[in-house]
Amino acid sequence: MIQSYLEEPIALTSNTSAIRFTTDCIQTRSATCCGWLQHSQGSPNYKIIEGGLYEITFNANVSSATAGTVALAMLSDGQIIPGTTVAETIAAADDYANVSFTKRVRVCCRGNATVSINSIPAVPTPTDPTTPIETQIPIIANANLSIKKLA
Repeated sequence: MIQSYLEEPIALTSNTSAIRFTTDCIQTRSATCCGWLQHSQGSPNYKIIEGGLYEITFNANVSSATAGTVALAMLSDGQIIPGTTVAETIAAADDYANVSFTKRVRVCCRGNATVSINSIPAVPTPTDPTTPIETQIPIIANANLSIKKLA
């Protein structure tokens, strides 16, 4: 298992940037370079190098410098993992909202996957899914990410 966090508010550089978790507060021996996970503290990328079933949990407070929608998702090898997109409409600059998800991810027995949490540039409009809403650059605070191998 690994658990990483980012405490202080940080504005991402764009609405497509990855979150760099500043601290790994828990990392079991099986989740090190010699086990099923490769991760360097401060890197946005978590490389799962062993097949299996993993539970990934994320939560954060989000804001933006301007009113609008902010959105995040978990990416695996650069592609959004379905069921992980979270979006919030920020009514005024510096308002905060909480976003979270838990997702189980299977990695093929002979495969690997590099996962990260990224801001995403657009989300579908709720009343017209064919029309995207462009997102704002998010400010992230009090973020937690944990990856646990289940099987």
